[in-house]
Amino acid sequence: MTNKAESPLGSDAATRESRRQQADTAYRSERLRRAPYEQIARLVIVHRMKSGLTQKALAAQVGTSESAICRLERGAHAPSVDTLARIADAFGKDLVVDFADVDQDRRTLRAASA
Repeated sequence: MTNKAESPLGSDAATRESRRQQADTAYRSERLRRAPYEQIARLVIVHRMKSGLTQKALAAQVGTSESAICRLERGAHAPSVDTLARIADAFGKDLVVDFADVDQDRRTLRAASA
């Protein structure tokens, strides 16, 4: 018997994700490739919500389509620096680009402490 209570529906999403990445190298490679886009997506969503903008309103301010904002927020789109600069401008922010060290064990980015 295990100490951890298990869901009657099975494992949670994080556990399934971890198992899939361990078992499927192509899946893991694709997740690593898309990780920066997903980080950008999360930032855009947070700032858009803080600004009280809909995807449609943000698209209008940026000069792009609502579907382009939707793709960006899904992490399915690699935005150009120009697009990111226009999005930052719509939020009243400056776009800041930095480099970070790569943690080889976890293959995640850590902020450089310089």
